[in-house]
Amino acid sequence: MFHQHFLSAAGTDLGPLDSGERVLWQGRCAVAEYAFDEESSLPRWTLPEETDVVVTDRRVRYTYATDATLSSGEMFWLWPQHLRVQPGNRETGRTATITQIQLVCNGPAGSFPALVFAGGELATVGDADRLANVIRQAIARFRVENAAEIGVPTPQARMLSRLVIGPEFTNYQGGKGQTVTLLGSVPVPAPLAEPEPVDAPAAVSFTQPASFEQPVYEQPAYEQVSYEQPVYHEAPYEQAPTSGGRAYAERPGIAADAMRAEQAIRAEQDSRYAEPDLASRAASLAARVASLVSNSPDEGQTTNLSAFLSPPDNERR
Repeated sequence: MFHQHFLSAAGTDLGPLDSGERVLWQGRCAVAEYAFDEESSLPRWTLPEETDVVVTDRRVRYTYATDATLSSGEMFWLWPQHLRVQPGNRETGRTATITQIQLVCNGPAGSFPALVFAGGELATVGDADRLANVIRQAIARFRVENAAEIGVPTPQARMLSRLVIGPEFTNYQGGKGQTVTLLGSVPVPAPLAEPEPVDAPAAVSFTQPASFEQPVYEQPAYEQVSYEQPVYHEAPYEQAPTSGGRAYAERPGIAADAMRAEQAIRAEQDSRYAEPDLASRAASLAARVASLVSNSPDEGQTTNLSAFLSPPDNERR
């Protein structure tokens, strides 16, 4: 898990102690990790009261082993920022609390992970006080002796030296507890990210070949065509016999009609200028209409006479 700071990977054996490392306390108790920056946080992980705990002059180590699993972890004396003994209350049943030893550290991204010891051989407040005194002296002595390597300033080293011989923890059941600030602490490093599964499929990256070129589509050029309006030329017709000085082309079906229409127009013009009186024009018009009807080659054809019998309004008198 990402928030796990003080527990090694499952099945990890911490092995023997370092050369010259001295054991200061050894016993069994429950171990857990909490997030002190989160209000009413639940433990990130827990180990039962049968967990073996070893306190040395360099660190605290804990191991819990069964036939199927092995759980272990450690905290170096570089990391603890606060050491607190929290006595249990005097209640019984569900509201009862047990005495705890809390090692609070300065973690990454403003977090405060804490390693907690309780129960087992720490059943009473006196037991917790004695172990807390051992841890306080071990941390203070370690930082004073390695001040140059850790980077502890001289004023802080002098204050740490007082904790080696300073007042011991003295708590009682149901009390408020005691806290000691440990100068010169080093922030806890962020836990390593879990490795990806071996059988996870590799990511495939589709890249475009270097030799590939996107084809360029160009619109073919069109020749500019000039469209000219065709000029209509009337086809020549053969010269027809003239009548009254005019020539008529032989057009099938309409030659006779054209001749009659021409004659009617000339007769109308002659009648307007030669016979100005109304009676003479009416008689001349009737004669022309009768002539047109009698000269029509199509039998049974009717003629609309209203156009001839009803002159325009401006001609009525």
